[in-house]
Amino acid sequence: MAVQQDAVVTNTVVIGGGHAGISMSVVLKARGIQHVVLEKARTLEQWRSNRWDSFKLNTTVDYSLIYGQKPDPENGFSGKQESLKPAKMLGFWEAYIQETGVKVREHTEVVSVDDGDNESVRYVVSVESQDGGPTTYHARNVIACSGTYQKPRIPEELATKIPAHIKQVRVGTYKNIDDSLNDGGVLVVGGGQTGFQIGEEIVRSGRKVVVCTSMVPGSLRSYRGEDIFYWMDRIGFLSMPIQALSVPEMRFNRIPVTGNDHAISPHSMAREGAILVGSLEKVEGDELQFKDNLKEHVRFCDESYSTLAPRIEGYLEKTGTAGEYPPPEKEPEWEPHEPLLNDSPILKMNMNDEGITNVFWATGWGADFSFLKCGNLVDEMGPAGRPLTCDASKPGFFYLGFPWLRTLNSANIQGHHADALYIADQLTE
Repeated sequence: MAVQQDAVVTNTVVIGGGHAGISMSVVLKARGIQHVVLEKARTLEQWRSNRWDSFKLNTTVDYSLIYGQKPDPENGFSGKQESLKPAKMLGFWEAYIQETGVKVREHTEVVSVDDGDNESVRYVVSVESQDGGPTTYHARNVIACSGTYQKPRIPEELATKIPAHIKQVRVGTYKNIDDSLNDGGVLVVGGGQTGFQIGEEIVRSGRKVVVCTSMVPGSLRSYRGEDIFYWMDRIGFLSMPIQALSVPEMRFNRIPVTGNDHAISPHSMAREGAILVGSLEKVEGDELQFKDNLKEHVRFCDESYSTLAPRIEGYLEKTGTAGEYPPPEKEPEWEPHEPLLNDSPILKMNMNDEGITNVFWATGWGADFSFLKCGNLVDEMGPAGRPLTCDASKPGFFYLGFPWLRTLNSANIQGHHADALYIADQLTE
């Protein structure tokens, strides 16, 4: 695309005003790199509108900070404080953003990133906004921080066959049981972190819940008095580079199953009264058919869970620090539920007979790179439709805030820090 005479010229355009975009801006500002941050909604929008009412952070304050931000124990934000609701954290984050002087152009959607026509203007970024501001930016660099939570991933071949009298809800539209669901039972499709957390909430209300499980790893919630993120940091998991993975495909695993303030497992869900089944395979009217993979899913979840404590103990033995922590205790949520392990799984079910009146799609989110019009960047995405590294193949184009860009920590709020510094180093070389 030819450069435009009335465009705003800047060194770098940052796309996205979430945690990744804000941390990137703090780093760029500190280094004196001219840039603009563009956000299609409000700053930190996902934390404002796409969480359910009972949602709490799964990370402690220490691992939920924007780059340069410090805990604030006097106001209830100690480093080890956990299970905070987004509304409380939003105030904490917003105060820091104001303190840093970071500016975000909100309600400004990037509709295209095209190739420029010279080394100084490598990219032409076109936007739509109602604020009367510029509609085009000329930039030498672009950093996509748009995140993976952009498009709900719902299997249309199944969703379109759900009968009309069954209410369908998903992450982002579900808020609470009373306001979001019909009376009656719920089929939760997706046995990851969200499916289990919301499934647990619903089954504890006394409703029938059927959970279609997934191939998702299990995780400790805490160990020897410390949060699991504390331990993953200590044993080197969070900073583990992609190249160190013994099985490279692990980078495409889903987020491990855990609760926000307690452990959750397939066993605890079954004990609570939820009916666990395999993946949803077919829908014909009220008739549901499930794959015979429930036991495989449970086994994978159990085996991945069982590897964490030995690794932590190995670290404690190596460092000679075991005496600094209380003795280990088993998480009761992971005690095996024998019927789940031994009974034959249900392979067919009639929703009408079982009183199922709702389907909750906990099948995850996907990124949206429809704005990329330059080169073949979209074709270079990984199997999950997201970037594989911070560095795109085109000079001056980078990604931040997506899983496993450089390490396991890349997708976490705290993990954006190291990747933002890495990108800034590339810009200043």
